[in-house]
Amino acid sequence: MRHLNLQAYQQMMSSISQLLPQEASIALSDQSQYVLYRPSGAIDLNIHPGDPLKHGSIAKQTLAAGNKVAHFVSPELFGIPYYGLGTPLYDEHNRVIGAMTLIVPPERSHLFPAIPRTEYIAGLADNRIVPVHESEIAYFSSSEGTTYLHTKTEVYKVKQTLQALEWLLPGHQFVRCHRAFLVNIGWIGEIQRHFHSTFLLLMKDELESKIPVSQKYASVFRNLLGF
Repeated sequence: MRHLNLQAYQQMMSSISQLLPQEASIALSDQSQYVLYRPSGAIDLNIHPGDPLKHGSIAKQTLAAGNKVAHFVSPELFGIPYYGLGTPLYDEHNRVIGAMTLIVPPERSHLFPAIPRTEYIAGLADNRIVPVHESEIAYFSSSEGTTYLHTKTEVYKVKQTLQALEWLLPGHQFVRCHRAFLVNIGWIGEIQRHFHSTFLLLMKDELESKIPVSQKYASVFRNLLGF
C-alpha cells in the first residue's frame, strides 16, 4: 500500500484553499480512507480522518478511473447532496496514491469547470448492459426504490436515483414533473389539464404513457414551457 506524504499534502491543501471558492470543502484520501478534511461554511459531509471511502463517492470514483471525475452525488451517500470534483494524487514515480475532492452545494456547481461527460445512460436488462443515448430516453420512473429508463419500446433498470439523474442530465431537456417521474420534454406528445391545477403528459412512446405533473412541480413546469 502506497501512502500519502501527509505533511506535504496538508501544506498543499492549505495553499489550494486560498484559491478556491469559500463554499468549497476539501477532502484528501489515500487509496482506502480519508486522511484530511476541511469543511466549508456552505457544506459539510461530516467526514473524519480514518473514515473508509464510500462506494459511489467522488474519491472512490476518482481512484477507480485514475483520472478527474466531476458530477453530482445523491444524498443517500452522506445524507446531503453535493457536487464534487476529484483529481488523483501521485507520488514521485507518477503512481496514483490518493485523491483530492473539492465539494460544493449542488446549486454552486458552476464554480468548477465542467468535465465532458458521456451522453449515454447504462440501462440494465437481465444480464445485458445497454448504453442508451439521451435522445432515445422518453422518461424515467421510480418505484419501490428502483429507477427505470423508458424508451419508445423498452424499459431498463438504471442504478442512479431520479434526483441524481435530474442533476446529471441537461436541465432544459429533462424535467422533474413528479416525485416518481423525470421526463424528456422532446417526448411529450400532448399536455392535458387535470384536476386541482395539475396536468397529464401524454408521451410519444409506444404505450402512449400518461404521466402526472403534481402540484409541487406544476408551476415550474408551466413556466418552463411558457403556458
